[in-house]
Amino acid sequence: MNNRMKLWSRSQTFFICLLAAGFTPGVLLSPGLTHSVADSLQVRYRAAIQEAAFVEPEKAVDTLIPITAANPFLVWNPTRTQVLVVTWKSQRVYEQFIKPNIQSSKREDQLLWVTVAPQVKAFCQRYLQQHPNATAAELTLRLKQYLGLDPTWEYDQFVELWVHPQDLFRPCVNPDITQRQCPLNFTGVVPTVTGHTQGTGIQDYQSFYQTLYFRSIRAALQPWTGLGYTYDWGSPISHVGASEFILVPGATYAVKQAVPTLQYCQTASL
Repeated sequence: MNNRMKLWSRSQTFFICLLAAGFTPGVLLSPGLTHSVADSLQVRYRAAIQEAAFVEPEKAVDTLIPITAANPFLVWNPTRTQVLVVTWKSQRVYEQFIKPNIQSSKREDQLLWVTVAPQVKAFCQRYLQQHPNATAAELTLRLKQYLGLDPTWEYDQFVELWVHPQDLFRPCVNPDITQRQCPLNFTGVVPTVTGHTQGTGIQDYQSFYQTLYFRSIRAALQPWTGLGYTYDWGSPISHVGASEFILVPGATYAVKQAVPTLQYCQTASL
């Protein structure tokens, strides 16, 4: 049994018991959701957590977005030294933790997860085109599903950040952001992550990855795939969501803008 499979096997009983008991994080009810609707969504969300936690070869994809200079999909600053990434937060979190700072937290339990622009914008614009009568609450729910987020958590601001590519890594067995797929297990030399920001990096990446996995299923209880993409628990066709990345703890960033969800999705230009 490979290292990754061992992680899943040791933890399956633990989190399945939590799910069966109906455990969910203590959060406020998101605006636009009644208790009956929220309960139904939580059932689907807990099922997604269980499904995402089982690593299987058929869940791996080779369509992850690579961060390379040759990728025309990405948005670069004028000097092409920083790439534009996006995180979705509540206004309170943005105002308190992101706006006043120029660096992500150095704590490995306070990671800043991002996607690259304009993937999420393109997704929500397609959704609005296909559902022209969708309400803001419906759009917000669909985005939570696409990004593998709890339906009761509050998100209302898309925050765009300029970051150096070397200050990003992919949260999977191989953290290399230039690749299009993630392997299923560690083989050979364990990778290291060295950030562009002075003094940042992850030396023991395998230990970090294992801790990240256990924290995801034991504390936050999110449907984390570990395969480089968010788990879309709202699509009946494919559970492959957005390509996801994490800022190296302590990485520097510059805020480009913070935009309310609906406005962000309705605006064509970046």
